[in-house]
Amino acid sequence: MLRYKRFWEKVTSSITTDQVRSLPPTSAAAKYHSLRVYVQVQDWIDITCDLQPEMWGWQLSSGRLDPCTTDLPPAPKLLLKMIRCNCKSDCRPKRCTCRKHGLECSLACGECKGIGCLNSPSPEPLADCDD
Repeated sequence: MLRYKRFWEKVTSSITTDQVRSLPPTSAAAKYHSLRVYVQVQDWIDITCDLQPEMWGWQLSSGRLDPCTTDLPPAPKLLLKMIRCNCKSDCRPKRCTCRKHGLECSLACGECKGIGCLNSPSPEPLADCDD
């Protein structure tokens, strides 16, 4: 959740586009890194404990061991698809990158912030309150 929050803050405050690769590593990436390091250290100090590298963060590919980096996606699908526009006025179809990708403008958008433009989401009807 912290990764999502930090990326959202970067996207909403930046004047340029941010890449997903700028996020800090996930806990799954740290886990696999630790597993790979453990196997490597065991090999360096020449301990013969018959570790199978495939069980410790490595995968056999074309006759060689390659690192497994994670078993999770880098970010939620919604975040990976995040697009924001910087339209100066009303988000017309030919200009608005959100609209070109079939998305409604959101709080991440530069000028409109997803409010009051031609591509704003429909307002939710207010629930009736019986007081």
